[in-house]
Amino acid sequence: MGADAALSQELRRLRVAAGLTQEELAERASMSVRAVSDTERGLRGRLYPATAARLADALGLAERQKERFTALARGIVGPGGRMAALPVPGTPLLGRDGALEDLTAHLRNPSTRLVTLTGPGGVGKTRLALAAAEKCGPLFDDGVAFIQLASCRDADAAGLAIATAVGANVAHGTVADMVCAAIGERRMLLVCDTFEGLVGAAPLVGEILARCQRTSVLVTSRTPLRLLAEHLMRVEPLDAPAACELFAERAAAARPGLELSASHSLVNDICARVEGVPLAVELAAARVAHLGLGDLRERLSHQLEILTGGPIDDDARHRTIEATVAWSYGLLGNTAREALAQLAVFDGWSLAGARAALGRDPLPDVSALVDQSLAAAPSPVEGHGRYRMLDAVREFGATRLVESGGDAAARDRHAVWFLRAAEAESLAIRQTGQHGAHRETSADLGNLRLAFRWFTDAGRGVEALRLAASLWMFWLWEGGFSEGRTWLRTALAAVDDADPTLAAKARSGAGWLAYLQGDYAEARIHASALRRLAEAGGPLGRRNALTLRGMIALADRRTAEAAALLREALAAAHELAGDQWLVAISTLNDGAGLTHTAHLVEADRRFSEARDMFAELGDETYLARAVRHVAAVRLLSGDLPGAARALDESLAVVGAADDRWGLGETLEGLAHVAAAMGNVRQAGALAARAAVIRRSLGVAPHPFDAILADQHLGLLRGTEEFELGWQEGDDDELTPP
Repeated sequence: MGADAALSQELRRLRVAAGLTQEELAERASMSVRAVSDTERGLRGRLYPATAARLADALGLAERQKERFTALARGIVGPGGRMAALPVPGTPLLGRDGALEDLTAHLRNPSTRLVTLTGPGGVGKTRLALAAAEKCGPLFDDGVAFIQLASCRDADAAGLAIATAVGANVAHGTVADMVCAAIGERRMLLVCDTFEGLVGAAPLVGEILARCQRTSVLVTSRTPLRLLAEHLMRVEPLDAPAACELFAERAAAARPGLELSASHSLVNDICARVEGVPLAVELAAARVAHLGLGDLRERLSHQLEILTGGPIDDDARHRTIEATVAWSYGLLGNTAREALAQLAVFDGWSLAGARAALGRDPLPDVSALVDQSLAAAPSPVEGHGRYRMLDAVREFGATRLVESGGDAAARDRHAVWFLRAAEAESLAIRQTGQHGAHRETSADLGNLRLAFRWFTDAGRGVEALRLAASLWMFWLWEGGFSEGRTWLRTALAAVDDADPTLAAKARSGAGWLAYLQGDYAEARIHASALRRLAEAGGPLGRRNALTLRGMIALADRRTAEAAALLREALAAAHELAGDQWLVAISTLNDGAGLTHTAHLVEADRRFSEARDMFAELGDETYLARAVRHVAAVRLLSGDLPGAARALDESLAVVGAADDRWGLGETLEGLAHVAAAMGNVRQAGALAARAAVIRRSLGVAPHPFDAILADQHLGLLRGTEEFELGWQEGDDDELTPP
């Protein structure tokens, strides 16, 4: 969930739970009622630390609740305005008080802006990084972005993942240029997890540090980045008391009711034998479900001596992890061993994905992996959770898969499964349940990256193009324009003779992503290609070509030409039997052309028709857009109350759906209404807030709105009141009372 929607919903929930009206909360917190109302409506995404603290006190929050609310109010949640949220750890952090204190001290120090946590896999680098990021998050006014790089296979992929996380617009420059432009002066913390193997991406981190002076970077990696600014911090194994505590906690999970208080010596010996490495301790603890502690110590010692070849020194600790994983693997049945190897190609998996990989009901084998601590189950309350393996376990499973000769077949099944899932969800994202479909796709973003790379590396350009073309609307929602456009460019360049229908679909998606980022030059290239493909593409190809050409004409302010093209596109859409969504969006687009050629009555009719069609389809995103367009026509017609009511309706929909792009457009509409009502300062603040959201997503103002902004706000820009409001909105804060 994005910051704005998350904060508004949480504040409303906490206020109602406390039995307070907005007026009562405002009085207790020494705030204006308008400030509370604007926050609950999603008009403001962050609060000053002092404001957040007063609200927390007024709500009577306990300390832990206060910390969470303050972090939420400061924007420390999930990518650019919607930055990738910190994952919720599945286990408590034990025995790391000193390391956590040292790490947080480094992150608080403005002169230490790059910290790299090093150590073998399974030693707890990610867990420590998450704890430090959560603790230091309130210090970073513009939030914390968590970037999981395990699914990235090279520096280019890593750069795009970082760009997606910070909402970078790479329409007009290199990834480094646009990432740095997106971050700018923001005070942010980037947490780049699993950086090993991506040494080529280190210069990008160096560029961020050099050009974004208020941003810090926390990296987990088995190897240093070797940058001048880097402060290395080695994550050591747990000391004896912490290792024993972890063993006891995990053993109790494996064997409820187990009492270890009289067995301290045995537990200590076991933890010492695995060198206190957290993953190895957890794997050993899982054995108590079937072994007594004495037998466990004896068998563990025997296994380690065989598998590691004798004594273990500091540089060979990773062999201890491999040995304990190997022992757990050896205790699995044959089908569970196969499952571990097959599922190692996933970046997290659902049971449906596991069924596709294994060709059978996966639950018995997945349960065995969880029971042996070789996989972690999602939280029972996690709506779109995935089973996951730690990196060290994935590496072990991947090695077994290669040794079996089944690596290529497994990766192909994986890629084909996610291609089919993406194609199905590209339809689901346009109808009832669309937000759940988007969250499913977002949860599998790492897997989709792996699938796309597999197809491109294997020279399977058609499959790569199908995958990229299916995801263009997902990237639009996700704020990953940069990555989506790169995928489409790569896939289009790799296929010379694609089926015209597929080529047209890809060109259409690429054209829209470019258009929405304001890259009209590239959008024209795709529009020209679509025009050539239109004859082979039938009504669909013709409709898509006409629509993109019409929208480009609108961006060029050739409004009469735009209206004619969009009217023709609507006629082509009506020829498509059964595709109600395309008819609805074409109706909306036709209304845009009519609006900007001053046919307001007809435009209102078109927008109302589109609104009703989207409501019937269950597409809340475009329903809200149609309502915003109704508001625009009402405002142009002089019906200010009608426009305000429509925008309030849109605001409720985008807030409930966590639609940040829609929120930006709605705020832009509210700015126009404020200007028409003479509230110049409020108009400036709302317009700036819309601009903040667009920057965070890497999108340009839509020409439909840009033309209206010139009309409603043009004369106000540069005035003292408007600029004061703009500064308030650009700061993205609630002005203190």
